[in-house]
Formats: sequence, C-alpha cells, structure tokens
Amino acid sequence: MAESTETVPKLSEPPKSSEPELVLVQNPPSKKTVCVIGAGASGLTCTRELVSLGHKVMVFEESYRIGGVYTKSYDRTMLTTSSVLTAFSDYSTGLEDKPKFYTDEDYLMYLDGFAQKFGIYDHIQFRTTVVKVGRCLATNKWLVTTKTGAYTWPHRSSFLMPAKFSDELRREVNEVHGAKTLKDFYDRAEKEGFENVKNTYKYDYYDHVTGEKQTMCPTQIDAGVTKTYAFDSLCVCTGTNTWASLPRFEGQEKFKGSLIHSENYKKPEVYRGKRVLVIGAGESGSDICNEIASEAAQVAIVVRNKHGHLIPRKQTDGRVTDLNTNRCRYSNPYCLGDWVGWANQHAKRFVALNGSGDGKTDEDRQVLAKIGELNLKQNTSAFSKFGCKNEGFVTAMVTKGTELHRDAFHLESNKAVFRDGSEFVCDAIVACTGYRNSFPFFEHPDVRDTVFHQKAGLRGKDIAEHVKNPRLNYKQVFHPDFPCAELGFFGFARPAFGSIPPCSEMQSKMFAMVTNGDLKLPSPDEMKQLCLKDTANYEWRFGYDAKRVKGLVDFQLYTDDLAEQMGILPPLGKLFFSKPKVWYKLMFSAFTMHQYRLQGPYANPKVAEAVYEKQPVGDFLECSITAAFLVTSKILSLIGFSDFTPNNF
Repeated sequence: MAESTETVPKLSEPPKSSEPELVLVQNPPSKKTVCVIGAGASGLTCTRELVSLGHKVMVFEESYRIGGVYTKSYDRTMLTTSSVLTAFSDYSTGLEDKPKFYTDEDYLMYLDGFAQKFGIYDHIQFRTTVVKVGRCLATNKWLVTTKTGAYTWPHRSSFLMPAKFSDELRREVNEVHGAKTLKDFYDRAEKEGFENVKNTYKYDYYDHVTGEKQTMCPTQIDAGVTKTYAFDSLCVCTGTNTWASLPRFEGQEKFKGSLIHSENYKKPEVYRGKRVLVIGAGESGSDICNEIASEAAQVAIVVRNKHGHLIPRKQTDGRVTDLNTNRCRYSNPYCLGDWVGWANQHAKRFVALNGSGDGKTDEDRQVLAKIGELNLKQNTSAFSKFGCKNEGFVTAMVTKGTELHRDAFHLESNKAVFRDGSEFVCDAIVACTGYRNSFPFFEHPDVRDTVFHQKAGLRGKDIAEHVKNPRLNYKQVFHPDFPCAELGFFGFARPAFGSIPPCSEMQSKMFAMVTNGDLKLPSPDEMKQLCLKDTANYEWRFGYDAKRVKGLVDFQLYTDDLAEQMGILPPLGKLFFSKPKVWYKLMFSAFTMHQYRLQGPYANPKVAEAVYEKQPVGDFLECSITAAFLVTSKILSLIGFSDFTPNNF
C-alpha cells in the first residue's frame, strides 16, 4: 500500500531503541488522519465515508481478506436480512427487483464489489494485529501499535477470490486448491478437535489483493514487524461477534459429552446419529438447530424465558419477509405496536392454515402457523422484542421432531434436567450463547493504566470498560469525552429488526461530517445526559432484552435520529404531492438507506429513485393492517391524543 508517512523522532518523548518504529501518518491540508480497526462491513463503510471527504485513512485487519464475521462463519450460513435491506445506499447490484437472502459467500462478493468500486483496498493493511492503543496527551494523537504476520485458520472465504481476477484463477483457487486444503483441515479437526487445530494449521492461500500465492503459518507473527502509528482519530469497527461468550452451566463438570460454543460449529455432519442439545434460539442458534436436526438422531433446543419474536425469511407468497420492515409499519406509535403485531400474527396464522394456491406445501403452512402460535403464546411483537428473523428451529420442531424447552436446567453425565422435571439425554451440546464486546488493545499492560484524557481522568482500562456498553457512547458511536470525533465505535448498535451494516453506514456518515467540521456535537456533559435519555427510552421499549443486548435499537427510530441531525430525513410531505410513487415505495417497501439520499449533504435523488423504481413493496395483507393502524394513530394525534403521535409521519 502506498503510504504518505514519515518517521518522526519524537512526539512527547523519544522512543527507546527497543520500542517499535514510530510513524506519523501525514494528513492532507485541512483534513484528518484516521485509523480504522477492522475491515468488516462497518470498517468498509466507515473508510468509504471518510475517504470521500478527503481524509487520510489507514485500516488494520487481522485476516487476509475483508468481511469480518463472515470470514469465519459456519458452512451453510445464510443472512437473515435480505439483499435490499442489507445494502449500502451508494452501491447497488441492480437487482433490487429480485431481493434474495445472501449466503455468506454472496455477501462477501457484495462487499468486495463495494471495496473495489471505492478503492478501499488501497487503504487496508491485511494480516495486521492492533496490539495496543495509547494516546499522547501532548499532541492528542492516538498511538496505534501494530504487528504484521497475523494468523487466520482456513475457511471457505479464504479461497473465494475477488471478481477482478480471472475465472480460471478463481476456479483453481476455490474448487481445487481450497477444496483440498479444507478437506485436510476438517479431517484433522474431526480427529483432534477444531479448537486444537484451528490455530496450528499451516497452509497456502492466494493474496486477495495481488493474487500471489502465500503461506499461512502460526509462527509467522513471531517474526512480524511492529510499528506504532500516530493518528488524529480512531474508529473501532471490530464488531459484536468477535469474542465468544460461553457461560459455565450448572453441573457442566459432570457432563461426559462434547460441549462447544457455536463459534466452533462448522458443519452438521459431525453430529450424525447423535443426540444434541442446542442452547439459545437467536438467529444462529435457530439455523444451527435446524441444520443439526437433519443429521442427528434427536435434537432439543432450550431458550431463556422467551425466544426472539419470530419472523420467517420468506412470506407465504415466497417473497422476502423484510419487505414488511418498512416505514409504514414502524411509523406506528409504540403504544399501538403490540396491537399491530397481534393483528398481523392472527391474520398470517389464518392464511397459513387456510390459504391455498400459494405454492406452499402443507409443511410450509404448518411452520408458518406454528410461528404465529409461538409468538402469540409469549405475547411479543416486533415493536418490543428482539427479533429472530428465521424460522429454523420452528421448522426443526414441525418437521424433525425437535423439542423446545423454556426452563432453567442443570447437566448430569449424559443429560440435561429441566426445572419442570423433564429430561433430555444427550451426548453433545452446542451453546449458541452469543458474544461479548471486548477491546484488548485498550487493556494491554502498557496502556491499561495510562491516562488518555487528563480532564476526565480516563485510563485505557476505563475506555475498555465504558465501551462494553454501547449506550454510554453518544448515539452509540461517539465517546462523549472526545467531542470532536476523535474516538468512534461502529457496528455496535443492533436493530431489533433490520440490519447492522446500514446502521453503520449512517453512523459513518455522521462521524465523517463531524470529522470534516460540517456538524458539531453537543458538549461532553450534554452528550452524557442524552445517552442516559436514549438508554431509558430503549429499556422502556424493549424491557429485559435491552438490558441483555446492550446495543438494541429500533431500526427506523435510530437511523431517523441520525438522519435528522445530518439534515437528510426524507421529505415525506413534499414527496406525497410531488412524487407519489416514490412516497409509496418509501412507505411500503423495505426500509433502506436510499431514503436518506433524497435531500441534504448526501443527496443523490436520481440513484435513490432508480432503486425505489425497482424495489417491490411488502405483502398486501400486512401493509393494509399496518396502514390502517397508522392512519388511525394520525387521526387520534391530530385531535389531541399525543400518545398516538406517529414516528416521523
């Protein structure tokens, strides 16, 4: 990568001879230098927005390809939000009229196209670990220490070459070299255990930037080059699915079978003929449960109290369900949200049980009816409950005899015993218990007790602890003690229904505007008060889930909030009269970020309108129900019932 850097003899004091080379990244005139940690979807859009305004950006990525969590996903991973809902607003595939659910490999190719279009590869240093992050109080520069030679175990994505290379090379790498390497890797993993093999396996791969053959060896990091870079700003894009959270279960020491976190699950064939307990019914847990049920002798899934509000990937007519994740639905006030959900669940359950001529099999209808039954039984809606946007474990229940348990349990040598007295004999457990936020580069021994902010008395370990709860950051992005966009966190806001990458796009746009001097943040004290206000709102809205999933947000309310501050909210009233077709698509099609390109500093109405021209709307039944509630709430609000005021409508 071509860098505009120079070696600097000192910042606050000269480095000792044993310390890494110190590099000051040179900024263009009137612009900033920014470090981005991570090249997943959030890191890519963050880089795109900052570079578009002329800032100097360097990205450090441990893997040797872009993609974040999808570079270590299990074999049959499929996204739970569709291609239209997951898309960035400035990169279109041109297939908005045919929305589908990406596999992980499909999405990696989408991200590759995005990175190629905007020249993002030029800013990324791959196989580079951020070892520690400090701050020079004399210059207010962030001191980012990196080391090259990072190790990554082989994965399908390792051999998925970008589209810029020839078809011949891509086939050779993927279907020949990659297939052989992965077979050998998984054969060893089955014999020795995935956890034992994944960090010791040596193999060849092809560089995703140059196409050159390289060797991946766990010991290479020992010879890696260490450098410290000085930046004006720091963007942390390490994601919410990096550090596995595996609790210790009561009686675990007695259990004789295998127990893994879903991070180490790759393929269901490993469980052929076994009795498997899946713990957790989030989106990964639901899909994994259904996969394993196809191979195992028997499967049970256990959830803590209530599972997420269930939404199938596809509607009864075969179209993607998240076309109904639209402005019409989520403009309804919170006080009507559960009623909207109740009406829709009853209507859809009725259609599932009694519909015909829709191409659905009896099993499909039974699954859809069961989803409605389970949601109604636990009295949840998309307005007040974290979502599970796939029907996996329900399919496993209906078609494969999977058991559902909602109780606490303890383990014995060969079984789980539930509080209600029931038991499930098992010889394997897959714990889909999620991930935790962790920022080890702030907790490195060299910096954890170092002061980063004199006035606030912040040390490295204080920042690491603070940002484990994204709600303590202003709009879940800006650390409030650094009010000039010096420290931001991206991808940690998690919409109950919706998609993280579009949220990251909006966060990145706002951060770039503040960095560029086009938008001013409130004072640190004001930001902290607004953080408390936002926290109270989401804890009231989502209850228990908001305390468990710290970054939980309402997709529309959150992105509208950011858009309002940037002056890019869609002009709904004006559109209703001047461009009614665009207004109709905005209200009844998938809630995409293109709506924020119609006016303001990021306006590109021609592109946005072209997307909406193609994009289909949600199903007639659900749109009719949600529209009826929305019109009713608008009328009630106009005659004085303020609790019924719609959201930005």
